[in-house]
Amino acid sequence: MWIHLHGGDDGLSEFIERACGWTKRFLLVEPQPSGCYRKANKRLRKMGRPEINDVTSSRLKMRLDIEKGIESVAIRCGFRRVTLDEMNGEERTDSKANTDAVTSWNRSLFLFERMIE
Repeated sequence: MWIHLHGGDDGLSEFIERACGWTKRFLLVEPQPSGCYRKANKRLRKMGRPEINDVTSSRLKMRLDIEKGIESVAIRCGFRRVTLDEMNGEERTDSKANTDAVTSWNRSLFLFERMIE
C-alpha cells in the first residue's frame, strides 16, 4: 500500500514487476483493503509525518480493484495464481473453492508461481 500511495499505479506496477524478476519461483502478496488507504493519513499524522495529498481512486486507479490489478501485473510477468485447494492436491472450480490463504487480520494472501516454459 505504501509503495502504491507514494509511487502511484505506475510505481506499484513497477515494484511488482521487479519483485517478479527477483524471484525464481514464488511471489507472495498481501493486497491491502481500500480502508487501509483511507486510514493512511491518520497513521501519518500520529507519527508526525507529512500527509499524502491525494489517496483517492481518481489518482490511484488500481485501488478500485487492487487484487485484480496486482494479479494482472503478475500474470503479465509470467506468473499464475495458485489456490489453496490446488496446493492441497484438490481441483475445485465451484463457488466453494478455497482460493486464498488468510492472515490473522483476515486479509487475503495471494500466492503466484512462475510458469515454467
